[in-house]
Amino acid sequence: MVDDAPSLSASPSVTTALKHAPLGIAIFDRQMRYLAASRQYLTDQGLPADLPLLGQRHYDVFPEIPQHWRDLHARVLAEGVELHNNDGDRYVDRRGQVDWIRWSMAPWRTDDGAIGGLVLYTEVVTGTVEARMRLEAAEARYRAVFDQAAMGVARVSPDGGLLEMNDRFCAIARRDRDVLLGGRLQDILQADDPGAEAVPVEALLSGAVESASAERRIAAGTDGVVWIHLTASRVQLGDEPAYLVVIISDITPRKQVESDQQHYQGQLRLLINELNHRVKNTLATVQSMAAQTLKTEPDSTVAFEKFESRLLGLSQVHDVLTRESWHGAGLREVAERALAPFIEVGGRMAIEGPPVWLQPGGALTMALIFHELATNALKYGALSTEGGRVELGWSYAPETRALRLTWVEAGGPPVASPTRRGFGSRLIERSLRGELKGAATMEYRPDGLVCAMEATLSAPVEASAAPGA
Repeated sequence: MVDDAPSLSASPSVTTALKHAPLGIAIFDRQMRYLAASRQYLTDQGLPADLPLLGQRHYDVFPEIPQHWRDLHARVLAEGVELHNNDGDRYVDRRGQVDWIRWSMAPWRTDDGAIGGLVLYTEVVTGTVEARMRLEAAEARYRAVFDQAAMGVARVSPDGGLLEMNDRFCAIARRDRDVLLGGRLQDILQADDPGAEAVPVEALLSGAVESASAERRIAAGTDGVVWIHLTASRVQLGDEPAYLVVIISDITPRKQVESDQQHYQGQLRLLINELNHRVKNTLATVQSMAAQTLKTEPDSTVAFEKFESRLLGLSQVHDVLTRESWHGAGLREVAERALAPFIEVGGRMAIEGPPVWLQPGGALTMALIFHELATNALKYGALSTEGGRVELGWSYAPETRALRLTWVEAGGPPVASPTRRGFGSRLIERSLRGELKGAATMEYRPDGLVCAMEATLSAPVEASAAPGA
């Protein structure tokens, strides 16, 4: 005590208890001079246990005490209020060490009720506060990752209940958060998904496996079906019940590419099979053309020219089919390609008819037929004279897939029925009957040949809807 300090009477037992109290306790007069202090107080402040504090002013011993604490001391002494901080207040001591102090302060009063000073209780809680701060930082990082993750993240209870999810999860699931919360993960996965990969929930919860993944589909309302890659992991924190962390990513674009590739591979196999079939048929046609040409024409030079001309007509349509990836060809282009060499030789030719799309076999057949008709017209018919002309026309009935064609020659030399059927006539009739399930009739009018042909197309596809049309 100092001479002008107010008296704070205490029994020896109280003084002893104060010294050995487990908390930091200091008693001050109104001038903030020490009247008593516990050993724990000295220890917390890093002071020797036998340091003579009595009578010394608090702010002289600890000049680093921040102003806001000084203001609190003054308020207690002036107003007689009790103040405290249970969370911990940051304090930097004279050595620069940072501690967190939990404190409370209250006035003590003299016998006449006047405020004689204050009692300060302190506890160093640096370890507790720093642990709490680390936990809060970890939770903040977790929340930042959870909320801002590029993939959908959700916490799922053992029974499949959705406890929490980020915005990306809601976006992928195509559902509002209010709809998802309280629902079940199984509710958004397609239950009737054929070949769906199961998520081993029981094995995860029991710890038999640490994580599992699967590719599943989500019914996304008006958006159709969304493919997701789902990964589930078990989380166990202390004695709390285990739960699952489910991460989903939208793999719809990849699945679409895979589907397109499978479709393409199927189309490619179909194309190869069709091409093999067509090549065999074409070779058989070439073989038949060669045999018939050589059989009916004794002059080898003439036979070669005929055979070469027929091959040229066949190759023109092959160009069209190759360009269209052998999906077929338009009847008009087939006619123009097959008849182009004859139009250049001389004569006039008109081609008229609606758009009609032919399958590959039908395109090759019609090309050979047009070539044979034009060859005969050039040698014996309308195209053999300057004033002759040919009109090729057709009609098509989509409902019955019936195709009718007419080849009309006029302005050429007088014609008469042949005494025998040549290769050209047989090729036309046989080709129409075999590939197009049709027939042909030849009418040898005095002013020119009229060939009427009928065919039934194998597929009701119009040129406007066909590839490359």
